[in-house]
Amino acid sequence: MAEDIERYLSNFFKAMPSEDLYFEALHEIIKDLVKEYLKRKINQNEEIKNEIMSILEKFMESKFKEYDAMARMAKVTAEIGLLSTPSSIKDEAVSDFVGTFRKEIEEIIKKTF
Repeated sequence: MAEDIERYLSNFFKAMPSEDLYFEALHEIIKDLVKEYLKRKINQNEEIKNEIMSILEKFMESKFKEYDAMARMAKVTAEIGLLSTPSSIKDEAVSDFVGTFRKEIEEIIKKTF
């Protein structure tokens, strides 16, 4: 009987969440409270709110330029590859290249728009 109680208690304690779970949950709650506090402070100050919006617009613009540059680099790389490809296999190389990178190119285009 003592073994049964010991086994029951052991299984019970194993089923309980660890203290890490509580620390993680508390951390998330604190993060949410900080977010709410910062949102309130930002909304109280129109100048800071406008500055944040301006910075966000510039950030988005720079990301667009980054993706555009990546797409252009991919195009130039493909052109260099085609220039260096023997004409006897050029059509096959183009088909393989487009097939291989179609998904990546579509993702870049989707990210830019």
